[in-house]
Amino acid sequence: MPLPGDQANQQMVDRLIAEGALWSGSLIAAFRETPRHKFIDRVFQYQRKQNRWREMLTSEPGSAELRVVYSDRALITQISPPGTDGSGTPVSSSSQPSLMAQMLQDLQLRPGLRMLEIGSGTGYNAALLAHVEGPNLVFSIDVDREVLSEAWAHLRAFSERGIALRHADGRHGLAEQAPFDRIMVTAATPDLEPDWLEQLAEGGILLAPLALAPGLAYVVCGTVCDKVFEGKLTRAAYFMPLRAEGETGAEEPVRPPPGEVETQPAPWAGWFDRRRPRASWFGFVQALAFYAFVKGLSIHYQTLTNGEPAYGVEQNGHFCWLGSQNWQVSGRLGRELGWGLWRAFLDAGGPRPTEFRLRAAPDLPAQAQGVHDYFRQGPRCRQLWEQIEPVERPYWL
Repeated sequence: MPLPGDQANQQMVDRLIAEGALWSGSLIAAFRETPRHKFIDRVFQYQRKQNRWREMLTSEPGSAELRVVYSDRALITQISPPGTDGSGTPVSSSSQPSLMAQMLQDLQLRPGLRMLEIGSGTGYNAALLAHVEGPNLVFSIDVDREVLSEAWAHLRAFSERGIALRHADGRHGLAEQAPFDRIMVTAATPDLEPDWLEQLAEGGILLAPLALAPGLAYVVCGTVCDKVFEGKLTRAAYFMPLRAEGETGAEEPVRPPPGEVETQPAPWAGWFDRRRPRASWFGFVQALAFYAFVKGLSIHYQTLTNGEPAYGVEQNGHFCWLGSQNWQVSGRLGRELGWGLWRAFLDAGGPRPTEFRLRAAPDLPAQAQGVHDYFRQGPRCRQLWEQIEPVERPYWL
């Protein structure tokens, strides 16, 4: 008779397979033989009204704790000491299982590959990697010693997998163990780091969550050739930020651009009403905001009082907020900014973020060739976003 925790783990794996997030035999075996509850001692749940975090102990889980641990969502596992507002900041988490499974599938794992994981978290992801790759091939680094200590405590029960934990700044990788066949970043980064490009073996795969702008965060996956990354966005995903030692990773509050605003009907007013799911609106406006990003506009984001996401685009101090029914614009120039973006988006075929190829390197030559190629200077790399042609888009998007 399996124990309740092991039974809950098998049910989670069954669900991941049925939902299409998990399909390769080696990863299915890894998830089945790596129970999530072995890596989660506590979960912090935010209570908005009290402005505080409630701690749920899960080291000896009962039925209520197992429901939380095996839910398909990210779980906050460590928070920083309370700040000036009396509330701490999440510093470590266990990612959503379905997202973890999809990202691991993207890595095209097979036995014998040398792995670098940047961001150790609870140790769960490293344990899954090591089950596929074999012993002594997975290196996991983290800048937070407390996070590392907890991951090490969890991984003692899986010592045969030979995972090497190191204290290091993830932005610099782990040069002394390079090259790596796979590098997996599990914290959000505004750009690809040059050290990662240096440390990836020729033909290897780099996977990282890119936080490009407020409300625009995607997993990017690709390869490196001659220290130039080439890949594409795979899916939207939100992770806690990659941070240096001593940083909490707290995000700056979202502030709309200043100035007088005028309201006008959006050209798509009435298209995204109650008869269509909210995801339809969010997917559309996120694609439009991403297109504004690659064209060089500044992006703002806020959640309205009705829970609806809204993006704002800004250029030279003029802005346009893109709501499902109305625009909020800074006069004539803000209105022209919104209309120019809207018409360009339509003329380009309404591209989705996953329909762009990314090339990135610190010294990438500025040699755009296509009509829909766009350069941006990131914090660390020069980025070329190329619209993929021809597009193969599922009809349900």
